[in-house]
Amino acid sequence: MRVALAYSGGLDTSVAARWLAEEHGHEVVAVLVDVGQGLDEPAVRARAAAAGAELRVVDARAEFVSDYCWPALFANALYEGKYPLVSALARPLIAAKVVEVARAVGAEAVAHGCTGKGNDQVRFETSFAALAPDLPVLAPVREAALPRERALALAEAWGIPVATEARRYSVDENLWGRTVECGPLEDPWAEPPPDAFSITADPARAPDEPEEVVVGFESGVPVALDGVALGPVELVRRVGEVAGRHGFGRVDMVENRLVGIKSRELYEVPAALALILAHRDLEDLTLERDLAHEKAGLERRWAELAYYGQWYGPLHASLRAFMASAQATVTGEVRLRFFKGSGRVLGRRSPAALYDLALATYDGAMDRFDHRHAEGFVRLWSLPIRTWAARTGAAVPSAAGVRTGSPGSPGETPAVIHRPPPGAPQASPEPPEAAPAVGGPPPPGPGEGALPPPGPLWAGRFREAPAPEVAAFTRSLGFDRRLAPYEVRATRAHVEGLRDAGVLGAGEAAGLLRELAAVEAELEAGTFPWSEEDEDVHSALERVLTERLGPTGARVHAGRSRNDLVAADLRMWVKDAASELAARAEALAGALADQAEAHRDVVLPGYTHLQRAQPVLLAHHLLAHAFPLLRDADRLERAAASADVSPLGAGALAGSTLPLPVEATAERLGFWRSFENSMDAVADRDFALEFLAACSIAAVHLSRLAEDLVLWTSAEFGFARPAEAHATGSSMMPQKRNPDVAELVRGKAGRVLGALVALATVLKGLPLAYNRDLQEDKEAVFDAHDTLAASLAAMTALVRGLTFDPGAMRAAVTGDLYATDLAEYLVSKGLPFREAHRLVGTIVAELEEEGRTLTDVRPEEWSRWSPLLGPEVGSLLAPEASVERRVTAGGTSPKSVDHQLAALRARLRRSSPEEGARSGAELG
Repeated sequence: MRVALAYSGGLDTSVAARWLAEEHGHEVVAVLVDVGQGLDEPAVRARAAAAGAELRVVDARAEFVSDYCWPALFANALYEGKYPLVSALARPLIAAKVVEVARAVGAEAVAHGCTGKGNDQVRFETSFAALAPDLPVLAPVREAALPRERALALAEAWGIPVATEARRYSVDENLWGRTVECGPLEDPWAEPPPDAFSITADPARAPDEPEEVVVGFESGVPVALDGVALGPVELVRRVGEVAGRHGFGRVDMVENRLVGIKSRELYEVPAALALILAHRDLEDLTLERDLAHEKAGLERRWAELAYYGQWYGPLHASLRAFMASAQATVTGEVRLRFFKGSGRVLGRRSPAALYDLALATYDGAMDRFDHRHAEGFVRLWSLPIRTWAARTGAAVPSAAGVRTGSPGSPGETPAVIHRPPPGAPQASPEPPEAAPAVGGPPPPGPGEGALPPPGPLWAGRFREAPAPEVAAFTRSLGFDRRLAPYEVRATRAHVEGLRDAGVLGAGEAAGLLRELAAVEAELEAGTFPWSEEDEDVHSALERVLTERLGPTGARVHAGRSRNDLVAADLRMWVKDAASELAARAEALAGALADQAEAHRDVVLPGYTHLQRAQPVLLAHHLLAHAFPLLRDADRLERAAASADVSPLGAGALAGSTLPLPVEATAERLGFWRSFENSMDAVADRDFALEFLAACSIAAVHLSRLAEDLVLWTSAEFGFARPAEAHATGSSMMPQKRNPDVAELVRGKAGRVLGALVALATVLKGLPLAYNRDLQEDKEAVFDAHDTLAASLAAMTALVRGLTFDPGAMRAAVTGDLYATDLAEYLVSKGLPFREAHRLVGTIVAELEEEGRTLTDVRPEEWSRWSPLLGPEVGSLLAPEASVERRVTAGGTSPKSVDHQLAALRARLRRSSPEEGARSGAELG
């Protein structure tokens, strides 16, 4: 039977093709649809040939963007608010092309290579059912229940070449983005390894200058970039390149698959997220309010149906028509800025904009809105509420803090509804005076219940706003925004504490907690609405909560100060950062151990004063760099423990009059304990100094390792050679192969040391308790972390890629390096070491005048210097014999080195996960 197989060119579909031929005797036509996945056509053809399939390649890139990506853009489609449907958009198109080829070649069935637990099986088979209900569908991978290791084994047995990436991950890619799963990503706690990313830069190593682009839209369709008209494929490609270059577009999520399984997925979607960001913002400017609100509600359903494989279903077709119809006015330009993993809208303009400055402005000279009209509107709008309030009595809970809930709920006061008896006079429709809350705060005074005025929290004390240069100088949002995830965690714990203390009602607390969860998701997705007017991360979060929840959001600051809050945020950050760096240090130690184990018999000179001293094993030398890294890991973990104290509840310096449960708050945040003295809690930065000290010592150790590698890779030494990927060349001298990674690591050590000195200098002159000087702690700590993390990662890669030259190392072990061996041999014969040292020195000096070394002495010559020296001495003066005799614990003998390796491996197994560096995305 002839079968048309949806073919990706990867592991699963190649094995599926061969399986269909081997197990069922089918003739397979492999249909590879090019949707912008970056085809290596020779490699794909080789795999298809090895799989025994006839290959058909269909170029559908332009159709994919125009007919699938643009409709998704119209819907701002993000499954579960995060995933822009990379694979889900391509599957219905691929299925349609497979059916076309099946009809053309007379195939009697169609097939796919999906497993039984994934989403794609549903997408393909539902699409096939809609397009070709007469064709049976074969699913060989699902039928055989092939685990990934079995598929790899079959590929090897059948001679199907497998890409290196496919041995570690399952990857799908198209113009809209890239999806990665399997392997180390199956642990939701583990940080994605660097090699999981391909089209986005590490945000920490992205360019230090932001980049801006302007995307032009016509009726919702992107048509131009920076004023240059582009076709759909080229526009998506260029936007993805710019955004990816700055680390924007990474999504790491645990999503709910259609079959009910939670799956950890990694997505690189710079083009998709950037265009959705721009498109949604342009819609805000051009869509009428009710249309925009209704459309936003349907966007979630649009994305779900596409994810569930319902593209060809009637509901999804109707939703696509609705989304397309809403795009008529979505024409204009949006200006985006990308920087260090973030992307945000700077401006937008449209000839169809519904924004009217004369209506929106508060400038009296320009304002043409008649404020007098608002009174009648507001009274009519509030008439149902006033009528209801009048009919139900005065004991209705107010918005100013009365707790609400079901009667009998712990800690809640039931709302009492007073109804007049039958026949009694009806109450006036005017709103009654609110009754005071039982056990809660007093009723609102004049002006309460409305949004607080804009500006800093402390602005009420001042009649004038800060001068622009003062605001710019004191603003810390540029660097403390990386504390935002910790700010959310601290605020969540504080809200729960305010609820426990009776300051917030259960309903208010629940609303705040829901909004904090939404903010947390926005921070992860890079869509949090930062403002240039925010003073710091604390004011940014409180502004957003207040904008969305009104007075309830403004109440979140009760009982806390920015002083204790910033200390809590930084302590949580340092705990995570120190543990992450410890893991990175252990990963580098593991790389050194791997190289030591691979070269355990290689001998080279050991050095003192940068002069050749004695023969040592290369493994011994490498382990001498590995053990300090374990000590660095210990110091960093101790720094994490030092930060493990909660300062929340200390307030500005003296605590709070509110009954805040400080110990419970500390426990909610995962702190070991709470503070002991409130003044010390807000002034203490010992933990930051300990962190910087640990970073500085680790940087010194890295610098010493780097210095050895710079020397070893020079032509003068010639002991090692860096991999091409870890070296650079010269802009003038074509022959150069420079160890720039090691040199930069050596140089950056000074930067880390400088951070320690900078913070210590800030702290040494501060009176108690809090002073604004402490704003300088974060940049020093952040920079030291970023510099050390990058250095550890770079050195780990450099060490793993080193190629050693055992011959060059052994040749450098010259005869004079055995002088100590000869002296200790004489000691074993009874000669005092002082005399042995003098005698060997005399022998070396005489031989040096003759242009010889100890290994050039003939057997019969030894006795002329001492009767204790006989012909057997020569056999002792060889590299292997020399290191073999260094039997003291910790020495360079093979046996001792084996013990050292075992000890180091045991320590690494106890303290670090297999993949080494583990870091939360929260670190920035």
